[in-house]
Order: sequence, then structure tokens, then C-alpha cells
Amino acid sequence: PPSAPGLPPDQVMMLEVVPEPILQRCIKISDEAPQDLKSNLRRAYAKFTAEQIEEIPEARRKEFKACLFALCFFHAVVLGRRRFGPQGFSRVYPFNDGDLTICGAVLMNYLSKYEYVPWPDLQYIFGEIMYGGHITDQWDRRVTATYLQKLIVPDLLI
Repeated sequence: PPSAPGLPPDQVMMLEVVPEPILQRCIKISDEAPQDLKSNLRRAYAKFTAEQIEEIPEARRKEFKACLFALCFFHAVVLGRRRFGPQGFSRVYPFNDGDLTICGAVLMNYLSKYEYVPWPDLQYIFGEIMYGGHITDQWDRRVTATYLQKLIVPDLLI
């Protein structure tokens, strides 16, 4: 029907028959992903396939998995802070899954290029360039840098 393209005619008829005030008082159901830390972490880690992890040489895989988990945890925390408005970040920043996947690619490149894990380099690239490229407030930048200083550390490998 022209009034609702893509809907079956019987559903369009029901919407046209029921008065608008009744529809407005009805319970509305939305299909949005949960925004808690655990759900954000699961979604972040799901962005990386087993094949991508297997591409890392066996000798570096433990380091990669540990750093990847810390990176996914950081991503989940940053996304979670957004929903708290001004108490989370002073502005709304457009962090997305692309930031996470690019950081994962950078992590792969660094671990395949260097014999050791360059912890300060990773913290700087993730915090100041990848995620920090979105951040305009100095206090928000400080918060993300502090998260990375606590998460991307050699203690991950213990």
C-alpha cells in the first residue's frame, strides 16, 4: 500500500483502524543492543575472528590475546561512559567499532614487527591517535589515557 510501503496490507489496515491516542499509550518495544559493560565487551571481542587471531605467530599469540582483551575492555568502557552524559564525558564523541578494529590491526602490525611489546607506543597510538582523534576536551583525553595506562600494561602477560 502507498501509505506504508513494505508492510503487508492486513497490518496496514490494523494501524489505520486503531486510533492514534491508543497507539501512543501502548507499550513500545525496541530492538536495541544492551549497553552494559559485559554486553559491550562481548560485542567488541566478537569483532575479531578466530582466523584473525590465528594469523599471529604462535610465539606472539599470548601477547596478542592479552592486549586484544585489554583493548576490547577499554572499548567497552569508553562506550559505556557515553550513556552517562556529562558525568561520563564532557561531550558526545563518535566512538565506533571501526576505532576498535583499526586498533586491532595496529596491534597485529606492532606485534609482528617488534620482538617485544611496545607498551608506551600502543598506549599513545590507541589513546591519542585512534580514540583520541575524536576527543576534544583535555579532561576527557586524560581519562582515556589513564584507562590505557592501567589496561595496556606488561602485567597482562602474568
